[in-house]
This record gives sequence, C-alpha cells and structure tokens, in this order.
Amino acid sequence: MKKREKKKNFKNIICIILIIILAFILVSTFYIDKRSITKEVFIPIQTWASISPNIIVEDSVYIEETESEEVKNLITDIMSANGLNSSNFGFFFYNIDTREYYFYNENKYFTAASTVKVPVAMLYYDKINNGEITEESTLLYKSNAYEAGAGEVTSKYRAGSYIPYSVLLRELIVNSDNTANNILIGNIGFNKYRYEIAKYSDKELSSQFYSSNVTCPGFSYDVVKYLYNHSDEYAELIENMKKSSYGKYLKENLEYDVAHKYGSYNGYVHDYGIIYGKQTYLMGVFTRNKNNAPTLIANIGKKVVDLVEENLE
Repeated sequence: MKKREKKKNFKNIICIILIIILAFILVSTFYIDKRSITKEVFIPIQTWASISPNIIVEDSVYIEETESEEVKNLITDIMSANGLNSSNFGFFFYNIDTREYYFYNENKYFTAASTVKVPVAMLYYDKINNGEITEESTLLYKSNAYEAGAGEVTSKYRAGSYIPYSVLLRELIVNSDNTANNILIGNIGFNKYRYEIAKYSDKELSSQFYSSNVTCPGFSYDVVKYLYNHSDEYAELIENMKKSSYGKYLKENLEYDVAHKYGSYNGYVHDYGIIYGKQTYLMGVFTRNKNNAPTLIANIGKKVVDLVEENLE
C-alpha cells in the first residue's frame, strides 16, 4: 500500500513539473512572438552601404538618394546660356528633405579663396566644444598675419594684440576678415590645417588639396553637409554665415535664411551654404573668370530654388 502511495506521489510530482515546464514554454513563446511584432528590424548600415553607396538611413528607414533630372536640365540650360563649361564652372545641389541631388564637375579643383574659412571655423568650434579652448581664450596677432581686406581684426587690431576667439570667429565669417583667417590658420600651421579640414569629407583628396588653398564642389558639399548634420555643435557659426556677405551671392534673390560663405580671389568667385526654404537645400556654385559672377551665382540660386519649389504648391 505504501509502495502504491509513493508511486502515486511520484507521478503527481512529475505531472506538476511537466505542467510548470509547459507553462514556462507557453509564456516564453508568447513573449518572443510579441517582441517580434513590435520590435523594428534593423539592418546594419555597413551591409547596405556595401550594396549601394546611395542608400542612407533615417529613423531605421532606408531611403535611396536620386539624381534630380529637373535640376540637371536647368543647370545644363544655364551653362549653355552663360558660356559655362568644365573649365570654369562647378555646382552641387542636395535637397535634405527629398534626398535628390545634382553635381557638376564634382572633382574639379578651384582656388578656394575665402570659402575655406568655413572649415577653418569648424576646427575651432570643435576645440571649443571639446573643452580645449573657450571663446574668450585669446590668440596672439603676429605681424605676418596681416592681410588687407574687410573686418574688425584687420582694421582695429594691431600686431602684438591678443584677440579673443569670439572676435576672430565672428569676423572670419561675417566680414570675411583675412587677417583673422591668417591668425587662426597660423596657430595650427598651414600643412597641418589642410589635413585637419580633410576630416569633414570622405573624398579621396589629391596632393594638390594638401599643398594649396583649393577646393572642389565635392569637398565643399561634404563640408556643408557635415555642418548641417551637426547644426547644434556649430549653431553660432551657422548664425554668422546667415549674416555673411550682406545679402549678396546666393542670398541676393532669395527671401529665405541662407547660411553661406562666398569667396573671391584672382578671378575665382564662389558661394556655398544652406538654404532654409520650403525645404532645406545645400547648394554651391563655383566660377572662374566669369564677368559679373556674383549676379550669376545669385540667379542660379534663385532659379534652382524656384524650380524645386514650384512643384510643392
């Protein structure tokens, strides 16, 4: 009798254990199924990048960048009407909202002139953001840094002065102060600063880039795209760029905010930046030996924005 009771109790224990195991399996299965329904599926960007360089990630959604045929046709018409070609013209356009783009002469090097002042400023805002310096830290103005031109540093300060970064960075962009630029570059060193600004681009840059003040539409696009993507880190720089050139160049015919930087030297006239229109656009126009280039740049900016936005109404 006792043997039967023991056997019965043993069977009951086994049944209880099996019930517990079954319940655990059911609960686990339900939990896993629920997660599989609610969790987003994420594919590493490296995998997609190896499939297509034009696929980007935004909020776990993959969007393919596409060339804008409309902008391409417009630029082709503008070039034909204004004697522009691969030796004297470069252009980039990118619509942040739609991911449409168009590049012309992407890898053609032009004398950068003052457009280089944007990546120079970015280097110093990086130093401010990581705590290396503050805006009220100062730099010595050495006599060999003087260069004629506009700006408070050039007109009001004298060699031997210690000038706050806040003044140097403001005048560098708002008034395109050449002396401020030379002080900032001199503090880093010419050769070193060329390698440092290269970090804002993924392009393979030639030895010419590292040995002289040149740019190309592709590099300038990368710089302004990096600037836009890190707007919080460069908020003051962007505000100064909105004040740059006093409404000329890309901004002249547009009623929108335009954060931009022009450059003009020895026949090379350029402008590039961020246009805050009905959508947000990155644009750059690069010219060589073209009469009335500032007006040409202003007209190109207006025509491209109007073309893009006429389809939004």
